[in-house]
Amino acid sequence: MARILIVDGDPASRESLERALGDEGLDVAVAADAEAAWEAFSAFDPQVAVLGRRLPRTDVEELIIRMRRGTPGIVFASPVEPFAEMARRLRIQLGAPAPRPVVADPDSPSPGTARVLARPPVESGQLAFGSLADLLARLWRAGADGIVALDGPAGADRIFLLRGTPVAVQLAGASGGDGLERGLASLCARTEGPFAFHPGSDFAADVRGERAPALAPLLAGLRLSADEPSFAASLEGCRPRLARCAATSGSLVRELALGPEDASTVAAMDGTVAVDVLLRRPGRPASLLWFLLRTGGAQLTTAEAVTRVGTEPPAPA
Repeated sequence: MARILIVDGDPASRESLERALGDEGLDVAVAADAEAAWEAFSAFDPQVAVLGRRLPRTDVEELIIRMRRGTPGIVFASPVEPFAEMARRLRIQLGAPAPRPVVADPDSPSPGTARVLARPPVESGQLAFGSLADLLARLWRAGADGIVALDGPAGADRIFLLRGTPVAVQLAGASGGDGLERGLASLCARTEGPFAFHPGSDFAADVRGERAPALAPLLAGLRLSADEPSFAASLEGCRPRLARCAATSGSLVRELALGPEDASTVAAMDGTVAVDVLLRRPGRPASLLWFLLRTGGAQLTTAEAVTRVGTEPPAPA
């Protein structure tokens, strides 16, 4: 688990930081002054030290020197509000997994759920980052009813689909509820493990809710599980190429329920704008383009292909 030391002389700030970092699943130690911080540092061996308020400057400078001697690679940060957003960035920077949201305990499935899970899976395989997005987009296009079961550290996690739309997420060993997007974020962040898709809608009476855009929670979940620089880095080799929406992207974009900035980015994908230009647009263009490329909503071409008359564009990257 990623370890963070908070050194803050302001009790209110210290407690808020501790709560935000803990909510991201990080292991946190706290200290109110430089002397207590050094003791905590020696015992806790943190990867990041967050240096907050009401700390004498000379004490802080000496503390930084001592910590760097003890752990040359330690990262120092200052608290930045909102603390929840700062905590999420630190979690991603440290490569820690997304926190497992608290949702309904699936250990005792309803009879309908049990019947679906008892059927042989029609698709199974191993997860990698992004492959869950591919799978769910494919099932959405097929209008499939069923349950995606994923083996996790605490047991079997489940995604419930009706007509290809995720309607509920259940995580093993948890209780309460934290929303569809948070549940998908936790699962999207997983980089390994087996999955299986079991067909059927027998569970529908237990989980059915109001109709929602099919893919919006998935994109939001991916954005919670990784930051924009991470998505941009994965597109590094695509920067000289031109982005264009695929012929079949209309319904996909509708199901994403895009906000104004995302919609503007999609409109710019007309086959004349290079990826590196798109990535400089406002909003979160890197994650959007990454998602569209993975799910078949966008393609990449070269300038030569655009000007070549009578030829088909290259296959999607």
